[in-house]
Amino acid sequence: MAKSETKLLIGIGILILLIDIFLMKYWVSTIKPDPFMSIGLKSYRPRIIGLNVLIGIIVFFFKKRLSILFFVNSIVCYWIFSFFWNNWMENHPYSQTNYHFKIENRNLRLDISENPNTYGIYELNPNPTDSLKIIEMGMNEKKGDSILLIGWENGETYEMFFYNNKLIGFPENPNEIELNKVE
Repeated sequence: MAKSETKLLIGIGILILLIDIFLMKYWVSTIKPDPFMSIGLKSYRPRIIGLNVLIGIIVFFFKKRLSILFFVNSIVCYWIFSFFWNNWMENHPYSQTNYHFKIENRNLRLDISENPNTYGIYELNPNPTDSLKIIEMGMNEKKGDSILLIGWENGETYEMFFYNNKLIGFPENPNEIELNKVE
C-alpha cells in the first residue's frame, strides 16, 4: 500500500469518527438521559454498533480496505457513546426537593424532582402500613422564577404553579397554599 493511500485511509477514518462523535453527542443531548434511564443504554449501544457494521458490510463490496474503518469505528463508538451518556448523567444529576403542607387536617407532601423533571403530591397517612398515598403526579417545567406543574386527570391536562414556597392552582384548594421546605 502506498504512503498516500495510507494517509487517505487515516484521514477518512478520522472523518468517520468525527461524524460519529458529532451524531452521538447530538443523540445523547436529544435523549437527555436521567438516572432511571441508564438501563436504556443497553439498547442504544447495539444500534450504534449495528449501524457501523451495516455500513462496513455495504462498503466491503466496493472498497474492502475502507470497510475495516467502519468495523473498528463500531468498537470505538461503543465506548465514546458510553462516555457521552455518563458525562450527561454527571452534569445533570438527579435531585429532589420536598415540601409539606396541610389542607383540611390532611398532611400532604410535594416532591419536585430534577432530571427527570417530575413532581408528585402525596398524602402522609398516620397509618404505619401504608404511609404514603399518591394524590397526583406529573411533569414540571421551569418558567422564570416559578415552576409550572403539569398534571393529567381524565385525559385532560391542568396546570399549577410553584412560586416562593407557595402552590397556586391545586385542584382541591385553588387558593395559594403556603409550603414548608423539608431539610
